[in-house]
This record gives sequence, C-alpha cells and structure tokens, in this order.
Amino acid sequence: MTAASGAAHGLLFRHVATPDGQLALPVDPVAIARAEGIDVPSVGDAYGRWDSAVALGRALEPDGAEFGWPGKFAYALLMPAEIVRAMSAPAPDVPGMARRFIVPWCQVRRRLAMLGLEAYCE
Repeated sequence: MTAASGAAHGLLFRHVATPDGQLALPVDPVAIARAEGIDVPSVGDAYGRWDSAVALGRALEPDGAEFGWPGKFAYALLMPAEIVRAMSAPAPDVPGMARRFIVPWCQVRRRLAMLGLEAYCE
C-alpha cells in the first residue's frame, strides 16, 4: 500500500465505515474534508466529486510526497482497491462501477489499470 493509499484508507475507516467495518458507498469527499476541518470545493457531478477528492489529497499531502500523491489519494479514497477488485470479478463493468462510485468512467479505467485489472489506453 502506498502512502497515499494508506492515508485514504485511514480516513475511510474513520469517517465512512459502518459499525460492522463495511464501507458505505459512494464516498463523500466533501463530508470527509469537513470532518477533518478542511475546506474543499463542493460536490456536483462525478467530475466535481473527483476534483473534491484531489483537493483533499492536496490539503493532506505530506512534504516530500511522491509525484502524483493527490491523485493517487483520490483514487484510493473514492475507489478503494479491495472493493474495485471485488466488483471486477469476473470482468469489470466500467460504466456500472462509474455509476456506483459516482466518478468519471475514465477514472475507473485508470484505477483498474493501476490495480493490474485491465489494460488502460486513452
């Protein structure tokens, strides 16, 4: 797990997990940011949610973080790896996943590629 994924994972379990440890989807990056005392742009459509998650990642980015930390954080926050893997079996339904996570379908494709679940090409 990368540092960005670890930070996202910690926030998910602090602010999004149900009492039995399950994650309630879709994740609301603005609600998490507010709970952490951070101001981010409000959520509108799937692109706005993505922008909010990246803004939260920028606000939490540690000094000396790896290149692309805010984006990697946003992927892990909005589309947790274990859930993406479960939803991808036996084959990923990109439009369905985009609707479930409320993110742009292109971000689902990139997340699948990051996790080695699908080849990505723009």
